[in-house]
Amino acid sequence: MSPFNRGESRRHLARFLDFVSNTGRSGGRSEPKRGSRQELANQRQGTAAAAREASASVSELAELDGARDQSEEQDAKFLVLRLYEALNSGDARRAQELLAPDLEWWFHGPPAHQHMMRLLTGADHGESRFLFSPRSVDAFGCTVIAEGTDDTRQLYWVHAWTVGPDGVITQLREYFNTDLTVTRLSASAAKTTAAISSSNSNHASSSAPPPPPSKPKCLWQSRRADRAHKSLPGLVLAI
Repeated sequence: MSPFNRGESRRHLARFLDFVSNTGRSGGRSEPKRGSRQELANQRQGTAAAAREASASVSELAELDGARDQSEEQDAKFLVLRLYEALNSGDARRAQELLAPDLEWWFHGPPAHQHMMRLLTGADHGESRFLFSPRSVDAFGCTVIAEGTDDTRQLYWVHAWTVGPDGVITQLREYFNTDLTVTRLSASAAKTTAAISSSNSNHASSSAPPPPPSKPKCLWQSRRADRAHKSLPGLVLAI
């Protein structure tokens, strides 16, 4: 081989080795631009941040709803306590401000103990009037449950007040010498009950019976101190 040809061969070999070396470092593929990788990382970070913000917003809304419900229940309890205070002090004008003009009243117990009705109508007045001193007051939405006894602890009473959207009491369910259990149907149970009622009213036939309603949730029960020694008739109030 001539010297010229030998030099050309060396140059060809050097270019070939350099090509192989560069191909090995890049894996035979072109490297993506750094800018595209950075943009992809930024997009991923932005998506993750948006997801965190959305989750935080849902959590904050849930907390606000819970706080709002608790505030409304506290207002309802305070309203009922103000009514007891007005009735016990004989302040009829103040009591009327807290009650709706068309108050709905329902009583269960011995007729001789319709003390609340006599207080509300003004028939029971003076030192002989019955004083309602609640031993406990609990609120469940717009319903306020109060219970107590007389001074001799021979009479046990439960009041279920309903506070309307206008901030006045619209309904009273009164129980004397009666144990009470307050329950609430779940949303699915309420829908099932409504579907059964609709089916019965339309006389519709179906090969598959509707699923049985779920068990009502117990919200409140009478807490008489003497319940282990004294038995009273019991009722269930669904709200």
